[in-house]
Amino acid sequence: MSTLAEEKVLNMGEPNGGPYPVLGRLDQPRSAMVRVPLCLDLATIDSTEKFSGTPGGGGIGLAVDMHIFLKILPADEWQVEVVPDRSVEHVCRSICNLVGVDRSFRITTPEEDGVPFDCTSEIIAAAAAGINAALGRPFGQRELRRIISNNLVAEDNGELHLAPDTGVRVAGAFFGGLVIVTDELEIACRTPLPDTGSLILAFPEEDGNALDKEKMVYIDGKDREKKALEVLMRLMPAAIKSEIPKMGDSIYRLQLLGSKVVEIRRFGGGKDIYRLMSMLRVRGCEIVAVHNDTGIVIAYVGQDKLDDALQVIKDSRKDKIITRPDNKGMRITLTK
Repeated sequence: MSTLAEEKVLNMGEPNGGPYPVLGRLDQPRSAMVRVPLCLDLATIDSTEKFSGTPGGGGIGLAVDMHIFLKILPADEWQVEVVPDRSVEHVCRSICNLVGVDRSFRITTPEEDGVPFDCTSEIIAAAAAGINAALGRPFGQRELRRIISNNLVAEDNGELHLAPDTGVRVAGAFFGGLVIVTDELEIACRTPLPDTGSLILAFPEEDGNALDKEKMVYIDGKDREKKALEVLMRLMPAAIKSEIPKMGDSIYRLQLLGSKVVEIRRFGGGKDIYRLMSMLRVRGCEIVAVHNDTGIVIAYVGQDKLDDALQVIKDSRKDKIITRPDNKGMRITLTK
């Protein structure tokens, strides 16, 4: 039986993982503006790897047209004015230490608007990419994603604990579209979704029970081969050919397997969520899934079926947001 790994405690700015080849750097850092989309985590392939103590496990992510904006400015000392501040500072300091430069930055945001769900991964990805660009892009995107996921931490009683990460939301934030990530953070496939369709996010009415990570690991010990086969033999061929209905069929089957069932059932046994998902499928939504362990139901639907889908959400009395896919991914603008 698979077990959870012990949480690893990291020191501020001391990089974890590696090696990370350095391509070069600027003598004087520049300022940067970063725009990054939020990314929905539709499924994890293998939670036994996700909670193994090192990044991985693979999964499917979808970038959406909701964005975070960060400003990166060279400064005399570190000033992180975004949340989570210490997690962001750790990754950004780690990048500077890996490059071998003693630099400090101010990281702030011109936007005060909130976001509808936790976006720690996307904020850290944006800050890290901005620092990397400000230093002259010493790391390519693949190495940068590895650095982020190997140093993505959560603060607990003043300590920085390495957080489990599949790399899905970081990859979606970087590239946009629908991404399929394998173990060891490799991107197996990326495909855009037509932005003529709409994405509906329906929010649960109340918080769920505590997430049972041990049960997620246990059940994925049984179901991971089924999920890997589903992704490799059905989802990826459909994604490569942009066959959206077939992609939706495959993603829906993943909602019924392994750790995703544990995530959904913590909300009143999952009956309400599965009923809503089923109704959305009946009304013509091509992709229906649940974001991570939040209980947020996501539905991608064409304009001709949008009114029917919205009526389903209205009947369920759930709060909703209507948006679109983001196929552009992260954008960075450098200034002198």
